[in-house]
Amino acid sequence: MNKLLEQCLFVKNPSRFSELRSEAFDFRNEYIGDTIVRDSIFEIIIRYAESNSNTLKLLRYPIADDNIWAFTCVKENVLFVTINTSLALNKQIFAAAHELYHIYRFINDQKTDFVVHGSLLTTKEVDNPDTVEEDCEANAFAALVLAPKEQIEQQQKLKGKSFTESDITDLISFMDTFALPYKAMVLKLFECKRYNEQQVDYLLSDEAKKIITDYAVASNIGKRWLQPTYENNLDALRALVEANGKSFVLPEQRISEDIKTIDDIVKELPVKK
Repeated sequence: MNKLLEQCLFVKNPSRFSELRSEAFDFRNEYIGDTIVRDSIFEIIIRYAESNSNTLKLLRYPIADDNIWAFTCVKENVLFVTINTSLALNKQIFAAAHELYHIYRFINDQKTDFVVHGSLLTTKEVDNPDTVEEDCEANAFAALVLAPKEQIEQQQKLKGKSFTESDITDLISFMDTFALPYKAMVLKLFECKRYNEQQVDYLLSDEAKKIITDYAVASNIGKRWLQPTYENNLDALRALVEANGKSFVLPEQRISEDIKTIDDIVKELPVKK
């Protein structure tokens, strides 16, 4: 069995996965509804935090290190979520949904260690989540929120054939519909019994991934989700710091230092190639 498949919560801990599926179902009912999420996840995070009396600032800007997907920290009772926009948009979306789980646990369980340590999502936590149980759960929760089984089956019915009759091109179609990264979509379709272990072993190989993603690009299917956005909204953070200065919330020296830090970061940002 492929190591990534072996470590996913659906295989590793079916009972916990079942619990998490119920939690994700309730979360969607309360905060999302029946719509397909995709890039609305960024707004959902903010709305969820605010509806639970938490201030959340979502920062999206390019980071030169592609191994860094996202990180979250708590500073002076404000949640700061940072998403690396030099990644493909579907990875940004998955990263945001992953961080949503950490925030969800923080709000519901009042985890003090999250305030101290925050969370960091890198390629390691996506491809090898076995080291931290909560990261394994966060990956599962992200996929459950972004692509619930019921919506996948509904999309399959719209194609006019049974789920077992679908072919490999459906993988690309589902990636486009739900804006999930390649590996996450393969695991999701395994969960839905679309693929068996042998098929997943092949689909998670570098050879299969290259063939299928190259086809997706060539056929222009879901191209938007496969491209980095290089979005930079640090100006919003700069405006917040300046507003704090005008209202005397923070000392003038602190304001100057924070603005300089933001300006220095902006100077070093990668630009769209």
